[in-house]
Amino acid sequence: MTADAQQPVQMIARGRIITMDPTRRIIEDGAIAIDKGVIVAVGAHADIAGRFRAAEMLGDADALLTPGFIDAHTHCTQCFVRGLTSGELPMIPRIYNPAQRVLTATEAASTVRLLSAQMLRAGVTTLCEGTLNPDHESAILDTLEEVGIRSVLARGRADQDFHHASLYSQINDRSWVKARDGEAEADLLRTEALLQRFPSRGDGLIHAAVNASALLGFSPRYFTEGAALARRFDTTLQVHIGRDREEVEFCLDVWKRRPVERLFDLGVVDEHLVAVHAVLASEREIEILAKGKAALAHSPTECVSNMNAIPNLPRFRAAGIRVALGCDNQANDMFSTMRAAWLIHGARWGVERFDPEFLPAGELLEMSTIESASSLRIDHITGSLEPGKAADFLVMDGTAPHFMATQDVPSELVRYGSRAEILQTVVAGRVLYDRGNFATIDMQGLRDEATAGAAKVRQEVVDRRYRPLPAF
Repeated sequence: MTADAQQPVQMIARGRIITMDPTRRIIEDGAIAIDKGVIVAVGAHADIAGRFRAAEMLGDADALLTPGFIDAHTHCTQCFVRGLTSGELPMIPRIYNPAQRVLTATEAASTVRLLSAQMLRAGVTTLCEGTLNPDHESAILDTLEEVGIRSVLARGRADQDFHHASLYSQINDRSWVKARDGEAEADLLRTEALLQRFPSRGDGLIHAAVNASALLGFSPRYFTEGAALARRFDTTLQVHIGRDREEVEFCLDVWKRRPVERLFDLGVVDEHLVAVHAVLASEREIEILAKGKAALAHSPTECVSNMNAIPNLPRFRAAGIRVALGCDNQANDMFSTMRAAWLIHGARWGVERFDPEFLPAGELLEMSTIESASSLRIDHITGSLEPGKAADFLVMDGTAPHFMATQDVPSELVRYGSRAEILQTVVAGRVLYDRGNFATIDMQGLRDEATAGAAKVRQEVVDRRYRPLPAF
């Protein structure tokens, strides 16, 4: 075919392609044709080069091309404080929450830039942010658009007061909840407006979702009407559930039901539900989630950071539950998150059964790409390298020592790959990270912002720690 007969496109990327398409094809010397941010064709390099001509070329015969990773659960505004939570348990109400509350909207925007820079450097092209502070929402949204990373923004605001009677006070005290009248309806109107602006099934970079963060702080009305909203807009209802012993104890006291059982009683367990963590889900609760076709957002590093529990992930998988991996602002790197999942579940479930197939590498890749996209209801646009989907992908250095003499690419990506091999991170056909350079983030300015933000949250919470910070 002559050059005049070739179809002009924006970009062609060449390399060994891990497609994550329905057949999980690996194309040894392949290429991707991209135009206007969308994948036009995927196939052998010789075929693509013959059919298309591009203004921009990425990769080469030695490169490795994969779908961009999806971090299915994070909280941007925790980014400045995570180092102060190390070795401190419990730390969410005592350290994380006060550190987030003290941030101004401008400082919240800085956390988004910092987290996005960490994500893009590590090959994450989509993040799922759960926000609860209306004062930060506009800043978070504007900054996500500024950076250009694909995002699922799950918003919500607690509408229920609660009291948890701790273990040593239960002889005289009981736990209780009390909804605040009218707040559920008012807040869900804000969520509905966001869903109309950023539909989950739309083709933009932002995809809205419903966040009913936890049973303790959100009323039954919020859950039922939030679930109805998720169904109407074909988005997700995201709920932290079965995360810690205190929550299980609270639910048994107040409702005489375990956490997932309580969600079932509320009628919200269906294919739109994303159960976040569920580390303490019982066998019955796993079955409830499976029958409802719910998804699980699993953050393996958080299991160790919070020391709550290690969920029976092989059992979730065997029940047919879709699993999406998330960093939960601990690693902000899906390579380390996949490796953490491999190691902790291997130690917990594989070793004792002498079963090397407890969690195959290919499944971990799925949980970081296409299965995560399906769980978040954005698989129409991302998660795999197929014609018609957005060009969200990574160009990796296939000549790097850890990728030499490859035998089993999925296994070697999960076990040995790292952000060090990432050359470029591309979102919707736009190169946002390129060999140490960020197209949309002023890294020197960000360093100054992050230093100031970290100092502020340290001053706010350092005296709340049980132990002093080390001197080095």
